Amino acid sequence: MRRAKGFTLIEMLAVLVILVTLAAIVIPRFINAGTRSREAALRQTLAEVRNAISIFRNDTGYYPQTLDDLIRPKSNPPTQGYNRWGQLQPIDPNDYHGPYLDKLPICPISKQPFQYYRNAQTGAWDVRSPSTGRAEDGTRYNTW
Repeated sequence: MRRAKGFTLIEMLAVLVILVTLAAIVIPRFINAGTRSREAALRQTLAEVRNAISIFRNDTGYYPQTLDDLIRPKSNPPTQGYNRWGQLQPIDPNDYHGPYLDKLPICPISKQPFQYYRNAQTGAWDVRSPSTGRAEDGTRYNTW
């Protein structure tokens, strides 16, 4: 008796089960890839802005009055900055070595500008995300 060429139903089902199993393993890894990417971008951007604030403070002795002070050209230095008690003080134009950022970044989560605020406990000025959502690890974006 001659056997017909082709696949049996059992062979087709076995291949289908293998493909479904592989898809069940791989697909969940890619579902949240966009969220993880935006969260990594937020962490990196916050670190860059905080670093620019720190360099500004080391150069001038004061915190920037606004985040716009971080992008001012050397030919147009800011005239005032905050001390750690939140009081405006004059800045010596010769101490300013900016710009410290090419442009002001926006929050990759909310697509809005970062919030610049003074931490009342430490007296330091900082930035945070305007987003009120939660990250995959359960923390709020605006607490990073």
